[in-house]
Amino acid sequence: MRFSARAAVAVAMLVGFYVLLLGLAVGIVVGEALLLWNRPLSGLIGLTVAVPAFFALVAAVITVDRVERATPVGVAVSPAEQPRLWDLVTRIAAEVGTRPPDEVRIITEVNAAVSEETRFLGLRVVKRRLYLGAPLLACLTEEQVTSILAHEMGHYGNRDTRLAGIVMTGRDAQVRVLRKLRGDTEARAVVFAVIAEYTKLYLRVSSAVCRRQELAADAVSARVVGSATAASALRELPVLTAAWEVFVERHLDVAAAAGYLPNGVHDGFADLLACADFADFLEEVRQADDTGDRDEYDSHPPISERVATIEAFAAEPARGWGTGPATGLLVEPGRVLDAVVTGSAARVDWAELGHLVVRAETVVAAERLLRAASRVAGRPATLAAVLDAVDAGKLVDLAPDGLRPGSGSSGPRVRREFARGFVGEDLAGLVALAHVDLGLAHWRRDWVGDVEYVGDPLTELVDAAVADGGGTADLRAALAAAGVAPDYRPAA
Repeated sequence: MRFSARAAVAVAMLVGFYVLLLGLAVGIVVGEALLLWNRPLSGLIGLTVAVPAFFALVAAVITVDRVERATPVGVAVSPAEQPRLWDLVTRIAAEVGTRPPDEVRIITEVNAAVSEETRFLGLRVVKRRLYLGAPLLACLTEEQVTSILAHEMGHYGNRDTRLAGIVMTGRDAQVRVLRKLRGDTEARAVVFAVIAEYTKLYLRVSSAVCRRQELAADAVSARVVGSATAASALRELPVLTAAWEVFVERHLDVAAAAGYLPNGVHDGFADLLACADFADFLEEVRQADDTGDRDEYDSHPPISERVATIEAFAAEPARGWGTGPATGLLVEPGRVLDAVVTGSAARVDWAELGHLVVRAETVVAAERLLRAASRVAGRPATLAAVLDAVDAGKLVDLAPDGLRPGSGSSGPRVRREFARGFVGEDLAGLVALAHVDLGLAHWRRDWVGDVEYVGDPLTELVDAAVADGGGTADLRAALAAAGVAPDYRPAA
């Protein structure tokens, strides 16, 4: 069996960790018993430290034992559903000289991974799973995905997944014990200090094991597809990861908060990558130095080190692997990739999504203004109620709760100036909504996240309405001319 010496040491140290915990617990009990026997008074004083330390240690160990096996993530795809993808996975496994996975799952992250459910300390494999990120399938070539899959199959072929499961479980277990023991009491501090030093040593050894496994799997990838393809796939990973984070934050999360999800999620991601306004950011990621500020416990070597190692192999480009977009590996790729991004929100096309998201955000601000106007006027919340409150000089009362200046040192003019900006912005949003709901305007939101209002925002009339000495007469006339009813209130 090809277990490395470092991995064997890591497993032995994991056993030693539990021996250390047991030894500390026994030491506390025996030490306190001897102290009570020989020096009862000192023993009684020592109980104030020994008892909390013992129970803290027991509680920490119990948290390790209670960890439950995580439910597999992603969407499973069967050979019948995705024959080309499964054929590729099976072919790569044969090339590497290992058994293919029992299950393939498509996940949302820019990542790929393998796992094994094992018994008897990893000696018996129950089930193998392969996880493949939907963004990789959407944006890489088939050759690059082949390289990534060969890397993962390399972990299987090197039997990394068996010991890696034990090693990584040990890392997680020790970190959980330390978190449970962290506290401000003297007893916890003493036990924490002892275990922390052992854990640091274990993390160093196990990190070295994991990094060595990654480089070995990279070598397998280079052998299967050639150094050039393997290096190109690795170089794209940090770029796709950074872009995906922006995409999720600025588009998926924003859409979900508004109650929507896009159709063709990964088509949109591909469009973001191709956006000219986004090119400089992506180039900065490509050129960034990833060797600085590295965590000594990181389980992966820097991408630049891995690329240099792969290129040093100078493996010849392999023939016979597909060269087209990786989406060609899937039957109905749009449907499959969309299924990975789950949620109960309404699905809409990208062409509508930007408009609907901005409208939903604008409605939230408008509803706040309408509620304030209803409270001030003591009447139903409508556009007319807002305009009447503005004409009555109630700007300060219309400002958002928590944003009104205090009356102690702020005079009426200061408070009005402070409120004008908030009320003017919310009123402009309400006016825009009225035009949008009549089909006279709409919003556009680009890939960077900038918003454009296509229509007449009546900006000058809104500014005049909230200005000192101003009024809403001209704004009312313009709204009436556009067909906006005085009792208008936007639907959610």
